[in-house]
Amino acid sequence: MERRITIVGDSLGQWSDGFGLKTKLPQGYKVTDISVAGYTIEDWLQNKSRLNEIPTDLWLIELGTNDAMVYGTSGFESRNSELIQFLESSQISQVILTTIPLTNMASIRETIRTNNETIRKLKENRPNLDYVEMESIFESYTGEVPLYPVSDPIHPNQIGYELMGEAYKKKILGI
Repeated sequence: MERRITIVGDSLGQWSDGFGLKTKLPQGYKVTDISVAGYTIEDWLQNKSRLNEIPTDLWLIELGTNDAMVYGTSGFESRNSELIQFLESSQISQVILTTIPLTNMASIRETIRTNNETIRKLKENRPNLDYVEMESIFESYTGEVPLYPVSDPIHPNQIGYELMGEAYKKKILGI
């Protein structure tokens, strides 16, 4: 039986070709990436009908960088809760959130850190909700090549996208 995964994200999802999950996951997984550069959680809430059109077993939510820039920490928990509630009620499916890498943009690092704490707390009261811990994966990276190009402090390079894809793969496959 095919397991259908839908990535709902922003430019990180869109520009990484869905974190390479179409090739990283074994046969039996169908990955649909509907990420849109510049999107916030609010943008997806305004486009809920589009989400309902995609039969999905597992929602992979990769949102938060644009939210940090547009809204800061204001309303982050309530918008996330509304999106989760919608996704869980529209189909029998599981939702996995993402703690977002802190980026190399100093002005939003603390906001992202605070919002990531909110994501971790959201799981506490929801047994069907999970998250992938990207913040600590990026923070503990010790490779010689930086994860962000000098010219772009927000979008990781291919190494960063690869780290994200591997983390998603491990969470999806339970390894």
